Amino acid sequence: MTKRDHIEYAMVATLLGISRIMPERMVYGMFKGLALLLYAILIDRRKITLSNIGIVFPEMDAKERRHLAVESYLNIADSMALNNLIMTGRVSNERLLSLVEMEGWEEFKIRKDSYNTGMLVITGHLGNWELLPQYAGLQLTEQLHVIARKTDNQILEKKIIFPLRKRFGMQVYYKKNALMHIVKAVKKGDICALLLDQKLNPPAGFFMDFCGKPAPTGGTPALLQIRFGIPIQPVFLVKTAPHQHRLIISKPIPWSDNGKPMEEQVVELTRLHQGLLEEMIRRYPDQWFWMHNRWGLKKEEW
Repeated sequence: MTKRDHIEYAMVATLLGISRIMPERMVYGMFKGLALLLYAILIDRRKITLSNIGIVFPEMDAKERRHLAVESYLNIADSMALNNLIMTGRVSNERLLSLVEMEGWEEFKIRKDSYNTGMLVITGHLGNWELLPQYAGLQLTEQLHVIARKTDNQILEKKIIFPLRKRFGMQVYYKKNALMHIVKAVKKGDICALLLDQKLNPPAGFFMDFCGKPAPTGGTPALLQIRFGIPIQPVFLVKTAPHQHRLIISKPIPWSDNGKPMEEQVVELTRLHQGLLEEMIRRYPDQWFWMHNRWGLKKEEW
């Protein structure tokens, strides 16, 4: 553990400490102020954000791109403020459930109960994606498994992130050997969750058009659906009003073997999965994580 790890942990612990005693309205204001500050001083991250917006919305002028960039920072700040309040125990499970309305829940339950196995939920860095597994953990009777990238800072992982996930009954698996973890869990009847819009370079992934530009993409969900017959369920949690959200449960994308080589089928089905995410990004552009270098752009391309 490095000195930087300890400094980062101290900063997060300080924010949590302040969030425990500060009025909630001021907690949200504090995080929005921090977001605007970071937008101003983190020049490289701002350039990536504006460049990404230009890829997806080339028709926008510079002023419109800046406006969308600021709105996305503020939305993430709003999500982080709520997540902070949850971490500090100021949001009870009952209140958390009241913050989300569901769209398609009854149909989802019928589908879920009709399967002889569990399922894989796919989503993206859209809305309050961190709230999604917390909410699902309270709603579901099945064990929930989350496939995540291991945090670089192990102090944060051990003292803050891991305890939060355990509060909601989540089992966390990291990307290494994630495929087999998912297969075993789903065969037991459990539910796994995976983010679609993570950068995965070849040979583990492949380049595919995403919002108009090739992006390094992973085909794990498609491979699981085709090879193992695992049901794939797209789910998104978006903000609809201050501190209110909607859980959108989309219809699954069906697939049957078309006789092509496995690799080609994985690419074709992945394109459908990614297309659904792209549709959601265009519906809720201010709620996507634009500051992530999704297309793997080099500095001179920003």
